[in-house]
Amino acid sequence: MRRWSAYLPVVIVLTVSPALRAGNWHTGGSLQCGQCHAEHATVGGQEIPGGPYSTLLVKAGVNDLCLSCHDGSDPTAPDVMAPVSMYAQSPLTESAAGHFASTGVVNPAGHSLGVAVAVPLNSTGKTATLTCASCHDYHGNANYRNLRHDPAGKGDSISLQASVDIFWQFTPLDPPTGAGSAAAYNQGNIRYKSGWSRWCGSCHDLIASNSPASPPAHFNAHPTDASLSGSGSTPHINTVHWVAGTGEGFLGSSPVTGEGIPRVPFLQASATDFVSAGQVLSSNQVFCGSCHKSHGSNYTKELRWPYIEGGANYLSGCQQCHYK
Repeated sequence: MRRWSAYLPVVIVLTVSPALRAGNWHTGGSLQCGQCHAEHATVGGQEIPGGPYSTLLVKAGVNDLCLSCHDGSDPTAPDVMAPVSMYAQSPLTESAAGHFASTGVVNPAGHSLGVAVAVPLNSTGKTATLTCASCHDYHGNANYRNLRHDPAGKGDSISLQASVDIFWQFTPLDPPTGAGSAAAYNQGNIRYKSGWSRWCGSCHDLIASNSPASPPAHFNAHPTDASLSGSGSTPHINTVHWVAGTGEGFLGSSPVTGEGIPRVPFLQASATDFVSAGQVLSSNQVFCGSCHKSHGSNYTKELRWPYIEGGANYLSGCQQCHYK
């Protein structure tokens, strides 16, 4: 972070090219220093409790700072801590990234904030203590949601740009509103083309280990960026069922048991805009976000359906592609 003078007034002029506005918030013109930093040790003329903090942050740490807005207390900011009501009237009543659990505790249903945990599916067996800044660049960049170009610190330069790799219909409003944020961050507003599995794989590098396995298994890990129609001679994928979007696995397939979930996200490799990115085709590809939510979910391993917990929907996500 930049260190501002604690004694002299600071005037900052941000000139950012249109390409650098792709993150769409906390970047370009919406990067407002005073939202996170204090010029001295006060905010609005009031002393900062316990402050001043390092780099003149208004909170003691990155997680505390980010969650001071993104914990549901600000109705115009997406709540990353709970399955929130702001999306209740949206096409899909959930956010694109899901939600965390409390900071400082291990979260079996998603990424854990502020506590050291072993990084799953990592070839080095390393541990990490995640903050919001582990994945997002708080000063902004050209990536979607300001996602870091090198989240694992390995020297990567991963591009995940809106209108290139990911498409959206509604962008966040500036100044933000509750309705605008609900529309912008809702799962139904995000459609995917490419790049996501590489970004996740920067930390979880074992997801690329899709080599043949011993029968009856066909691979050692679920393939990513794999086309349904390109699965070869395997009898376990039903592209007709996937394209139709009805029957087992899909929402409303059984009013009696309540079985079925919304169609899982997918990659549409030939997409050029939001509409084409939503085309349901036999060539759609599976990626990390097809099964998992980035922050976390209501289910173990941040899955989109209760595969481990059991119940009517425990195979719903699988059945959308693997119906037989």
